[in-house]
Amino acid sequence: MSTRRYQKTQNRHQEMLLPSRVEDYVSENNPVRAIDAYVDTLDLANLGFKHANEVTSMRGQPPYNPAALLKLYLYGYIHRIRSSRKLEAETRRNLDVIWLIEALKPHYKTIANFRKENISALKSTNRDFILMCKELKLLGGKSVAVDGTFLKADASKQSIHTKNNLDKQLKQLDEAINAYHETLSQQDKADDLAGKDSLTEDKQIQEKIEQLKQRQAEKKALLKQIEKSEEKQLSTVDKDARLLSKRGQSIAGYNAQIAVDEKNKLVVADDVVQDGNDKHQLTPMLKKAQDILQSENLEAYADTDYCTALQIKGCEDMNITAYVAIPKHASSAKQQGRFSNEDFHYDKENNCYLCPQGNRLEPREKPIERSGKWSYIYRSKASFCNTCPLNKKCLSKKATTRKIHRWEHQETMDQHQQRMDKNKTSMKKRASLVEHPFGTLKHRAGMHHFLMRGLEKCRGEFSLMVMCYNFTRIINLLGTEFIRHYCVQRQEGRIKI
Repeated sequence: MSTRRYQKTQNRHQEMLLPSRVEDYVSENNPVRAIDAYVDTLDLANLGFKHANEVTSMRGQPPYNPAALLKLYLYGYIHRIRSSRKLEAETRRNLDVIWLIEALKPHYKTIANFRKENISALKSTNRDFILMCKELKLLGGKSVAVDGTFLKADASKQSIHTKNNLDKQLKQLDEAINAYHETLSQQDKADDLAGKDSLTEDKQIQEKIEQLKQRQAEKKALLKQIEKSEEKQLSTVDKDARLLSKRGQSIAGYNAQIAVDEKNKLVVADDVVQDGNDKHQLTPMLKKAQDILQSENLEAYADTDYCTALQIKGCEDMNITAYVAIPKHASSAKQQGRFSNEDFHYDKENNCYLCPQGNRLEPREKPIERSGKWSYIYRSKASFCNTCPLNKKCLSKKATTRKIHRWEHQETMDQHQQRMDKNKTSMKKRASLVEHPFGTLKHRAGMHHFLMRGLEKCRGEFSLMVMCYNFTRIINLLGTEFIRHYCVQRQEGRIKI
């Protein structure tokens, strides 16, 4: 029986004849060649990158080429390397990176400053890449899905204060200070009776009281800042970060939004907001998507978080057919065993409502404004309600007539309800479109949090995340060789943009 051995190793000290060019270590289908080819097509000065125009007469150390630093960041975010210190390490050990940025070795502070100082330029680059995807006919322009997710900020929950939390903390501090004062008082009484000296113990307690009072003063100062400002929260680390809650869990972070095109699941619009919910984000995101797609018959899909009357009306005004899940909320009347507004039929021809007994509710008053919407009030006649056999199932205890508020654009919501009733599978389509990119960004690319602070900087970083997601998608769809060839043609002006 032969003796089994380990795989054969190579002597570290053996002399070898290795390729003399870095070019020979990077294969022709390596994705870094696609990154290199794309960045070379960009007009960095027009996009707004600092030091895009080479300066030869400036004093001191010349700047790094922004194209090289952009290539480095694209490579890093695609390969889950976002830290500037880790990117610096890659420039010294990773042959792909050495080839990509031509053996430059920038300091990590230089790398970090590039990202921090070129926020607008990064967003513009992301837009340029989406437009290139459109040139390649990778966008369908027929259906988009909108969704949002919370991403953690570079701040802890403890660094964000609300009025309610500060009130609770001040109350606890007051109780703790009073408890120490009570302890001092009881100790003094006991020592007086025993004839003892308690100066040492008193000093220890006094120090604790002073520490608590100092914390109390800090909390009061924060409370005053909140009361003076229009904001409901105050963050001491990242001034723009907010406490966001969903499904019983809260984080200190931002609400990231995307709009995804159906054809290849490419993200065509992105944004970062501070709102803890999505009820104001549908039309802004669709407006950004429409600006890219320029579609005449766009369909949009979103979940219940986006369903508000004003947002649905906004979609209609943009000629976008919206499929937004309608939340199921039981009305207070229904919960009390009475007829809800849904039990009343609107007669469009006569502009009135018909109750379950067939009596009419007529518009009685001028329209009123409620939550930014103008509504008309429809009332029944007391004479009908007094003799109605169903009045106990219709009226509250103190009411003598039934009143219904109708939004001036209620017909839009009625049509939306009918559209959703006919398309029961629309929400499955929404999930198949928009859940995929967020799952990829978080679990494959490891983008659970922001490394930068401030709303605008986080928007720039999120644009970089989205661009790298899209870049990976088109490499998988088209291949490195095709992208390289296309970018060469684009750079030479043989493709009309």
